Amino acid sequence: MTHNYDNWLGNTQSITTTLNVETANLMQVTLNRAPTLQTGDVLPNAWHWMYFHAPTKAEHLGVEGHPELGRFIPPISFGDERPPRRMWAGGSFQFLKPLRLGVEATKRSTVKSITPKQGRSGALVFVVVEHEVSVDGETCVLEDQTIVYREPLDGPPQAATNTTDPVDAGAFSAKWQPDPIMLFRYSALTFNGHRIHYDVDFCREHEGYPNLVVHGPLIATLILDLYQHEYPDKVMKTYSYRARSPLFIPNAFDVNGSTDGNGWARNHLGQLAMTAEVGY
Repeated sequence: MTHNYDNWLGNTQSITTTLNVETANLMQVTLNRAPTLQTGDVLPNAWHWMYFHAPTKAEHLGVEGHPELGRFIPPISFGDERPPRRMWAGGSFQFLKPLRLGVEATKRSTVKSITPKQGRSGALVFVVVEHEVSVDGETCVLEDQTIVYREPLDGPPQAATNTTDPVDAGAFSAKWQPDPIMLFRYSALTFNGHRIHYDVDFCREHEGYPNLVVHGPLIATLILDLYQHEYPDKVMKTYSYRARSPLFIPNAFDVNGSTDGNGWARNHLGQLAMTAEVGY
């Protein structure tokens, strides 16, 4: 079924909030670190995802827990009344000025492109949303976020598998052991209601996943965190990432980096889960 989404291009929404210290310190303890951040400190890159949440009433949420379609994102449909499945596929950043804790900031979001495609698993719609984060009228972060909507499942869900070959570890790496508490805390901090991160029955019955799914933004944040730990004195200017396959609890995973700025995440079998690129 063909849809014309042209009228939704350029749709915008703006949210202004204070980048409070308490939320950033809760992210630190979620990563099992001491809460050391103070007012005036630079907010680590990508941690702005914990702010700027639209206050959506429960009655305006979709079955998966995200704001229902047809409000900011167009009412994407694949020809029946069932809602599509949603996946955060990737994104890119330009870091223009540091965001500092304690300041008031505004995020302006714009629907940049809507592209229907045909994939191996069926019809897809790629939606790219541009986010501009500014302080006192000066742009600090430019972000493109790619969301993919997929057809509803027909019949019993197929078990999600990763059939790619293992890849090598990086020049530097960090291992993470996700559990339901970590996922719950990150969902709470980012106000992410997607049920794949806390409702295991929904994962299995609606998505074909074997267990709870580790957030794509969390994986991208951990790759960034790895580079910031390895090169604390370098100023990161750009960052891009792309999800390759999902990660599930209770399996450990690792994030990896190379000296040329290429990063990646691997599952417990060494298979690729995400790729990334850092620019200085």
